[in-house]
Amino acid sequence: MPTKMQKYLYKAHAIALRGSIRKPYFQELGDHLSVKTYAGSSGRTTCKAEGFRLGDVIQYDTAHTQIDASEQNGIFTTSVTSQVFGLRVGKRLTVGEVTCRLQSVYNADEYPQNCYPRISPAGSIIRNLEIDGRAQSLAFPTAFAANQKSGDERAQSSQDERPGLIPEAIHVPDLGTIFYAEWAWVHPDEQHQQHLTMLRLALGSDLGAAICVGQACSDGVGWPPGNN
Repeated sequence: MPTKMQKYLYKAHAIALRGSIRKPYFQELGDHLSVKTYAGSSGRTTCKAEGFRLGDVIQYDTAHTQIDASEQNGIFTTSVTSQVFGLRVGKRLTVGEVTCRLQSVYNADEYPQNCYPRISPAGSIIRNLEIDGRAQSLAFPTAFAANQKSGDERAQSSQDERPGLIPEAIHVPDLGTIFYAEWAWVHPDEQHQQHLTMLRLALGSDLGAAICVGQACSDGVGWPPGNN
């Protein structure tokens, strides 16, 4: 059994938008602004895009992804952010802002009894989602609420709510289904690995599309693995 942590592996990635158009024609949208940590190392990675437009099918004003991975006094922090502003999909759906954020915090003093970080979605939000010109009321889990606490305190408070508490989707006749705030474990046996999709569109009728907006994944670990 190891007694000293040799290093911390920062593992995270983010994507601003991805998916495909299925109707009235087929078009892959690709992975917009995909960023990740490399070789499990710290550092800052950031990407930005402006003025994307695919005819009248989908467009956004600006998009941004960023990963900040750092260590201070034995506290390892990874902040993953994915944002899209001014999103328009077809003629019926608009969104002012989609912000996806996961922050993980790991204290090296917990090694080797605990090798995995606490992860919080605090600060993740969707603003001004409108369908057919009508504002939609969204009910986010309380763990998503941003506050002025330190990153470590926010991560600890997120343990009051666990991934998997996903709000009820919005079903719109002749449009499709809108899913949001899908915060989940990647696998129930690996609960340190968490994924968040802030907005997922499963559209049919006149416009057929499968689109994810604002995605982040965090999967850090103290190495070599200890008791868990």
